[in-house]
Amino acid sequence: MSVMDLPLPLLICLVQYILGSVVIAQDHPLPYPPPFETVVINPLPHTYILEHQLPLNFTWQNVDGYSYLTSLLNQHIPQYCGSCWAHAAVSVLAYRIKIMRSYEGLQQNNNVCQSTNKKSDEEMAHDRETSDDIPTPILGKLGPPPGPDFDLSVQHLLNCGGGTKDNGGDDVHLSCHGGSTLRAYHYIHSHLGYIVGASCLNYLACSNESEDGFCPQVRKMTSCDSWNVCRTCDGFSSTTTTKGEKSSSDDDENEEDMTAIVGGSNNDNSGGDDEAETDEFGCRAVPEELIPRVTIGEYGMIEPGNIHAIKAEIYARGPVKTSINADYLKDYTGGILGSDDDPTLLNATHNHGVSIVGWGYNEVRDKQHWIIRNSWGHYWGEMGFFRIELGRNLLGVEENFAWATPKTWRIQSNNVDNDCHDTYIDPSYDVAAVHRKK
Repeated sequence: MSVMDLPLPLLICLVQYILGSVVIAQDHPLPYPPPFETVVINPLPHTYILEHQLPLNFTWQNVDGYSYLTSLLNQHIPQYCGSCWAHAAVSVLAYRIKIMRSYEGLQQNNNVCQSTNKKSDEEMAHDRETSDDIPTPILGKLGPPPGPDFDLSVQHLLNCGGGTKDNGGDDVHLSCHGGSTLRAYHYIHSHLGYIVGASCLNYLACSNESEDGFCPQVRKMTSCDSWNVCRTCDGFSSTTTTKGEKSSSDDDENEEDMTAIVGGSNNDNSGGDDEAETDEFGCRAVPEELIPRVTIGEYGMIEPGNIHAIKAEIYARGPVKTSINADYLKDYTGGILGSDDDPTLLNATHNHGVSIVGWGYNEVRDKQHWIIRNSWGHYWGEMGFFRIELGRNLLGVEENFAWATPKTWRIQSNNVDNDCHDTYIDPSYDVAAVHRKK
């Protein structure tokens, strides 16, 4: 019996086991500065937060007893997929939405929403320079997260990013075979327009060009047609079977049924058959006006090795994405990497994307360390996190960064409270609020 004679589920598990012993380059970091224009409108936090104003310890895991992080995910289920760049991209945005929604003063400043959420990037930049039509917003105290969390869809990026080109004609390269978080932000801002909420699409661990694992069997679920941007299913047709019953179709036809639930879309991004209201299983595209979504206001990088700028960005606006060498993370079970001065940690080759959520302080060594969230599940490391000494660029952790701020988000079709909790207000407008959380 050869390996290829194994049942498909066992074959997939074997491939995952083999891939698990080698970290493939999933994260494709861009040089600093990047090869395309980023969007930076507001002052960067390190320009208004002095280095000595930053606390010795800070993490968004616990600010006055509250966590401002969202759900931890595992990029490697239901099968292996090199989508760390996408997990880091959507996590950073989701964290920052949760943080902004938690500022208590926004409910009393509806005029801020009205003056900002309908403006273009150019109009906002002009207003920032001239102070025209920008009322002074009061973010207020960072209070308890209002809930529920608004997680974003990794699958949306995988469906719409692979094998496509941006407005400049450059290949995007956003897939299960790797990608760039900064390029994803650029693509969302300049091409997609928004990224949808996680409830629109379940994570399949397949991108639209992937031939790995079971991806060919779910091909129609990974195109960028409207069915595969935000989908819901109303009910089963009379032709389906109940649990335990034998279908009249053979195995090949069952394989076809697996891909039927997207309404007969084609295996490309050209539009497909989006006119059908529902498919045979009662599944349909969610109407555009009801799609939960997030738009991006700004995005950019941080100068490599600038610890002050990294900390200030995290402290003022939220976690950031960084690249790292994950070869030395496979066997990590806890503790602070670098505390034993292991020389192998000096290998700064980048192959993985993660998000820095804060920093801590080790009294024994009198050194600080980064607190970083991975995308390998709760079972790995310290409940999905790891720590590594900062200031030494161990594993290349201080070389390549990406950040983005949301502009607006729509969690529900109607803003019942008519407040500002669906619009991002940059903390530079209210620096006192940044320091108020100490």
